[in-house]
Parts: sequence; structure tokens; C-alpha cells
Amino acid sequence: MLAQGAPANKESFPGETARWRRYQSPNFELFSAARDAESRQLLHHLELLRALFFETFKVKERQPLPVSVYYFSEAKDFKAYAPALQRQALGGYYLDQPDRAVMAFSPVWDTEWERHIVFHEYIHHLNRVIGAVPPLWYNEGTAELFSTIEFKPDGVILGKQLPWYVDSLRDKGLLPLETLFSIGPDSPTYNNKKHSGQFYAESWALLHYLRYGENNLDQDKIEQLLTYFLNEPAETDPVRRRKVFRETLGIDYLEMHQRLDAYLRKGTFYRYKAKLPLIPEMKSYESREMSTDEMRLFLAELSLRVNQSATARFHLLQRADQVAGSARCWEALGSDAWNGGDPGEAEERWRRAMVSGSNNPAIFRELGQLEGWRWFERFDYNFRMPEVQAQALRALLKRSLEYAPDQNDGYELLAWVEASAIKPEIANLDLVQRRFRATQPNARTLLALVLVRVRLGDQSAAMALLDQLDQMHPEYWVVSAAEIVRAKLEGRAPRPIAPPVASPAAARGIRMRLPELPR
Repeated sequence: MLAQGAPANKESFPGETARWRRYQSPNFELFSAARDAESRQLLHHLELLRALFFETFKVKERQPLPVSVYYFSEAKDFKAYAPALQRQALGGYYLDQPDRAVMAFSPVWDTEWERHIVFHEYIHHLNRVIGAVPPLWYNEGTAELFSTIEFKPDGVILGKQLPWYVDSLRDKGLLPLETLFSIGPDSPTYNNKKHSGQFYAESWALLHYLRYGENNLDQDKIEQLLTYFLNEPAETDPVRRRKVFRETLGIDYLEMHQRLDAYLRKGTFYRYKAKLPLIPEMKSYESREMSTDEMRLFLAELSLRVNQSATARFHLLQRADQVAGSARCWEALGSDAWNGGDPGEAEERWRRAMVSGSNNPAIFRELGQLEGWRWFERFDYNFRMPEVQAQALRALLKRSLEYAPDQNDGYELLAWVEASAIKPEIANLDLVQRRFRATQPNARTLLALVLVRVRLGDQSAAMALLDQLDQMHPEYWVVSAAEIVRAKLEGRAPRPIAPPVASPAAARGIRMRLPELPR
């Protein structure tokens, strides 16, 4: 048994004695035991992929998540930190957690297949940070399409053919598009090895055809359809989806199925050459040598994140209050608790990270969500948040918005704080309304703004907003709460509400009109 106050153990972590350097590019930190030129090139490729994604889809990072990269010089060291069930087959991997994402590479990662795997997973990361939850076929198809990126001195090449997918689809045939679009994570097709390859292949092929094939379709209409799919809710009515597809492209599922089959059998796959995105040169990345003690801590963090190592957990707990930068230890320990099914402990550790000086936007976002929905999980028309708690949550949310000003969740929760506060702060509501006008409508936020109008005595404005809310075909929670509010304003009992049949996708294209707030 360890005596209290004993010095932290000098645990040994594989690779800690290698010559490590820490590099910092605009969007990644890299711990590398590889040569300087290789390290900078890896970071540069990741920065190019990230920039190209944002330029292609014209989106913003709404849920920032820091990314740490580890580049090992010895394969045996890399395998000590690889996921336990995949150590023999990987040259690199990606893993995300609530507070941070990590990528790790072996010295032989830079083969076509290894790049394909890692870049595929990183595209999923980018979909997460833009706040999108696209349907599974679109998510996987986009990741496959971008995973084949080739870097050239004068540009980047997209659309490289994946011959094993082409051969598979020629042999097995295509799934009906109705089936492809409806497949989710729990679908037998997705979880059946015999058919999952067909699903991935067709998802890639359809996007390749739409983006790079000779399809004689209006490219603006294609972009309009793909934007629809990027933002399509999981519960979309398939009848509406089919209608949107036909009205946007001017062809139905059957004709697209026939075109895609002909495209695959013809075997001519064009590539797209894009200009190099304008990003800082790789020589500009900051770099410094890491001591063995420093690197031991970061390798312990990696070991905890990937394989929940008890040794690593003990090491971080021992060091959390003893080293500079202890906030980083508490961040990782908080995610460890979260992954272990203990959100209360995760919240406590993330709060210790905040007190220790964390400026990680993901920490403030997670804490805001945990604290906010503790108060607002259930709808109560008469609820008033105690002033002390309201001020504390305001401060947390505004700090979160300071670090991540393009997020939506923080504005939504801030709207609910003001809707339930004893004394709403008009400046915060102005902030929410400016955000609301500039982004895709959010039904929960609009409902909070309805309650604000009620609180401020402007019942006509509240009723007008409730009418707009109906047009959004919101989720059942919002529908039920909105009926309670409307009933209160009309002086009657709430009517029973059945789950809505219409799709939330019907809200697309609606421009919400928000009346000015009373002063």
C-alpha cells in the first residue's frame, strides 16, 4: 500500500525514451519521434485535408474538438498504444472522446491503405465538429471519397477510383436507393459483413458519380441535394426524401439506379484536381524538444484514452495536481470517467480542469450541456431558475461561446436560462436572436424565445412565434411543450399530443421572423 504523500511513481511507458518533439500547427498538436521533415509533412497533409473539407462544403466548425497526433519511430512502441483488438493490422488510427480526439501513426503508416483508413476516420471527425449528423450512407460515402486524396506539389487530387468497390458492385449489383438511404447503424445490412462492403461501396460510388461523373445534371442542384442530405434528420419520412430527390435532380430513384449501374460498368472514373488551400507553410509550425518526464505524461494520456490502462490512470491521478498543465490531466481523466459510465465523476474532473486553467472549448461545452439539461430536461411552464444558479450557468455558457462562437448548443441553453431566469438579461437574448437569424432554425431555441415573450408580457409576439414553430414540424418534446404554452395563453387545458408524423426536414427553407425584444 502506498503511503499518503509518497512521490509519483516513475512508471515506464513504451517509447518514452525516444527523442520526441512537440509540433504545433494551426489545428493540430503533434508528438513525434520521427524525423523533422516527415513530421512537418504529416501535419501539412492533415491541415490540407481539413482546409479542403471546409472549402468544399462551405461549413463552419461549430463544436471544436482539439486533435492530438502521435507519430512513433518504432512499430513495437506504436503497437503498445494501439487498440487492443487491432494491434496486428493497423498502421494508424483515429479515436475521439468528449474532450479531445487523438490520431496515432506507426513508422510505416504512409501506405495507400493506411492513409485510406486514417483519413476516412478523420472525415468523420470533421462531420462531428461542424455539428452535422448526416445519414449513414452520406457520412460513410463522404469519408470514403475524401480518404483517397492525393497530395501534389501544385494541388490535391480527389476522386481516385477504389477498384475493390467497383469490382464488388459489378459482381453483387446495387442496393435500391430507397434501401441505401434508409440504412442506419442498427440495420442488419450495415452490421452484416456480407452486405456492409456493398453498402460502403455504393455510398462511395453514388457520391463519386454525383461529384465527378459525366452525369449531365445541374451542379447547383447536386449541391442543393447534398446539402439537404448533410442536414437530414434521422427520422426523415422516406416519402418526403424521395420527393426532394426527384424535385431537386429531376430524376427518380430508378433512373439514378440505372445511371449509376451504367457508370460502374463503363469504368471511366474522372478525378478532380483542386488548388492547394491557402494554409500556413509547414516550416512555420512551432517545434520544441520534449523531456522524458514530459513525454511520459502524454504517453500515459494516450494509453488511458485508447486502452483504459490502470497504470496510466494512476499516473495521471498522481500527477494531476503536481505538474504544470494539470488541466490536461483532468480533461483526460474526465473522459475516462465518462467512458466508464460515470458522468458525475466526469463532470467533477472537468470542473477541476476548468479551475486549473483549461481553455479547451470541448470542456466548457460538455460542462454547459451537463449543467443545462440538468435543469431543462423536463418542461415546466412555471419553473424559475434560482438567481445564483442562473448567473453561474450564464458565466459558463458565455465562456463556452467565447471559445467556440459558431456553436449552436450554447446559444440554445443560454436562451433557456433567460426564459426561466427570475430576471431575464436582454443583452444575452439579443445575442441569441442575432445567432438565430444567421443560422438554420432550431425549434428548441425558438420555444425558449416564445417563453421569453410570455415573460415580458408580449403575448401577441409569443403566439406569432408559436405559429412559426408549428411550421418547423419539431420533435415531440417541443410539440408537447408548445401546446402547454399555447393552452396557457388561450386560457384552456392542453390537448393530448400524438407524436408528429411529418418530417423535421419540412422546416428547410423557412426563414424565421423574430420580433424585437421589449426594452
